[in-house]
Amino acid sequence: MRRFDRRGTRLAGATVLLGLIVGSLGAVTAEAAPIGIPAATTGAGKTSVAAEVNLLLDRDLETPGGEAESLQAFAKGSIGVDDRLDLEFRLGFGDVTISQPGGDVDTDIGPAFGAGFKVTWANIPDAHIKIGTAFQTLRIRADEGANRASWAEYDAALGVVLDASATVDPKRRGTEFMLMPYGGLAWSGVDNGVAGGQEDDSFGLFLGLGAKSRSNVTLGLELRLVDQTALALSAGMAF
Repeated sequence: MRRFDRRGTRLAGATVLLGLIVGSLGAVTAEAAPIGIPAATTGAGKTSVAAEVNLLLDRDLETPGGEAESLQAFAKGSIGVDDRLDLEFRLGFGDVTISQPGGDVDTDIGPAFGAGFKVTWANIPDAHIKIGTAFQTLRIRADEGANRASWAEYDAALGVVLDASATVDPKRRGTEFMLMPYGGLAWSGVDNGVAGGQEDDSFGLFLGLGAKSRSNVTLGLELRLVDQTALALSAGMAF
């Protein structure tokens, strides 16, 4: 019990510290990224790399008639600090388009980078269920005419994943891919430095399906709804 208490204390302390780091990054400017599986699944001492494409189809802004769209592509790396804690980093490119009654605003493609972390708070091995949270921020800065524009969005999510891959030997699986459906609730805030105006809705849903092959190839598909309409695809490799 003492060992469990010490481990829980260390995990809580690390979570608070990481939250402050991610929050400070988000205070600069950021662009939304897929939530992904809302729990730590990389594994202690393991890493994974992936390519991600995120299509933000529609995000209503508080400005009457204002909507945001964006297309982003990233290389993402994940590090398993502990079986219950993953760190994530993103690097890529993206653009932003704001549609509004006064005229559309389009940015050029600009560089993007970000960071986040995922924590598993509860694990039910018999049901292959993990309950966890994800906190992340991602930054895009792009040229808009003669100006340098930015779009900021910060995510905090709580969700559940059905993850049988952690308890089944890949060589003994009857299928090539192990599926990992997931979903949950997300809060997302916007700092619109492109045309001004904040988000119209802050709370939304995310639903996704992850897959992991016997050779540790990973695939992912995710849909975000209510606060925004966004679709994300990913493919990678775990080590």
